Amino acid sequence: MRREFCEPTRHQEVARHYAGENGIAVLTGVLSRQEVHRVRLAIGRAPDDLIADDPVFLGLLTHPTAMDIVTHLLGGKVRLSHFAPDIVEPGSAANFTRAAQGYVTTPWPAWPLLVTLVWVIDQFTAENGAIRVMPDSVRYGHGPEWGLPYPEAEPLVCAPGSLIVLDGRIWRHNGANTTAATARIGVTASYVRPFILPRVDWRDVVPPERRDALAPALREMLGFGDRATLHTRTRHGRQIWLDEPQA
Repeated sequence: MRREFCEPTRHQEVARHYAGENGIAVLTGVLSRQEVHRVRLAIGRAPDDLIADDPVFLGLLTHPTAMDIVTHLLGGKVRLSHFAPDIVEPGSAANFTRAAQGYVTTPWPAWPLLVTLVWVIDQFTAENGAIRVMPDSVRYGHGPEWGLPYPEAEPLVCAPGSLIVLDGRIWRHNGANTTAATARIGVTASYVRPFILPRVDWRDVVPPERRDALAPALREMLGFGDRATLHTRTRHGRQIWLDEPQA
């Protein structure tokens, strides 16, 4: 039986509830048809670094709907961990089931350390490689066994312009694309709590001359803001921020 929280909803408050309670939400109608078209064109022009390539991607990273859900799950201060296209080519096999925060020592806390957003640019179907999830895995407290199949994983089927929200504890994989000529395109952004080391060191990606041109919220998210941490020193159980005069 399909779980209600694996089905698309058009209501942002419902999506927030699903994501908070079950670690999965599919919110439809977040991007317009024109916005989806612009993202698709930008992906075709993009090199590996989306942030340095096209302003359309920066809009996804700080989209109000996305930030509302991410900060609801992770708190008001988040870091961008990873940002890249998610493309499943025709004929591609399913990849291994994993949890995005699988690198964290278990047992995991009863709240997420990481949240992954997937912007749906092409229709996600069971045939073209839609993301498949283990619906109850948010409560397992650990990741899956590497290399084992999980045939009971449910595909998240949704329309272009949707936003998929996945708690970092959710077990997921991209399904096989069994179509002959249809790629499945999405864009994935992962956010972490501020004490978690991001997957990408954005100092290696965004050159100094471009950092000042970024919006303040994005600068903070990438670790370039006034309150960005350079390391994990702590004092009395909290991080030391760069703008603290006593640090």
